[in-house]
Amino acid sequence: MKSAGPVISFHPEIPADHFIWDRNVRAQQLLELLSRARAVILPQTVERELYLLCRRCCPAVFPNYDCRFAWEGKTGATLLFWHHGVPHPRTLIFPRVETMVGEHPEMGLNFEMPPFPLVVKARHGGEGRGTWLVRDREELAPVLARLERREWQGETGFVVQEFIPGLERDLRVTVIGDRIFSYWRVNPGAFHHNLARGGRVDHRADPVEQGRGRELVRNFCRRTGINLAGFDLVFPAAGGEPLFLEINYTFGRGGLGGGAAYRARLQKAVEQWLRGC
Repeated sequence: MKSAGPVISFHPEIPADHFIWDRNVRAQQLLELLSRARAVILPQTVERELYLLCRRCCPAVFPNYDCRFAWEGKTGATLLFWHHGVPHPRTLIFPRVETMVGEHPEMGLNFEMPPFPLVVKARHGGEGRGTWLVRDREELAPVLARLERREWQGETGFVVQEFIPGLERDLRVTVIGDRIFSYWRVNPGAFHHNLARGGRVDHRADPVEQGRGRELVRNFCRRTGINLAGFDLVFPAAGGEPLFLEINYTFGRGGLGGGAAYRARLQKAVEQWLRGC
């Protein structure tokens, strides 16, 4: 039997029985209200602590960010890919720069590196920030220095990933509720395909491959419960199956038709989700 409690929204653009600005001071009254709630709606920028509080108090929370906060950042996404056995480029995870170079960097790397060129990704970053194509050991040194500066600021962890050659585009697959959208991000001759880095959107090319990518993401989301995220996939020029690159829980809206179109789709997804609560 469905709960008759109120619907609470922390999302500034989605109305509900109770709207709470997500930067409000936490108080006992909030805990009591959440405990009576039928459902809770959160923004994409929700803090970990608030999300976990809502999940503890109410069984129905949108979006489902269990994986986001259990497997955080690019390091966590790699572990999640390993856990579910999905295809992705060969990837190594390092908790700190020191675990890669050892206590004496002048002696060289203390593990077997993938062949150059390779890709290095900080644990957090978006729109291509914190992601570097490294062609040789000389280019690796300044990247590691940047990662060390991030460590001084409290952000630890990065991945080293196999470089997939011959790519002029990647496939962005966006999940909004139970609907899935896809488009190519195209940027010939460039390493980054992000729209913020000069990439362009192509909705029409290779619909069969787009369908393969959407089906892979759909199956992955059925297994993980993810219902609001953007996935990046690539199709190697040499052939073979598509590869997962990243999961983006905050993503651009340009390829979805802009902010207004995204908000309309999100509102519809939330309404449909609420009917099942």
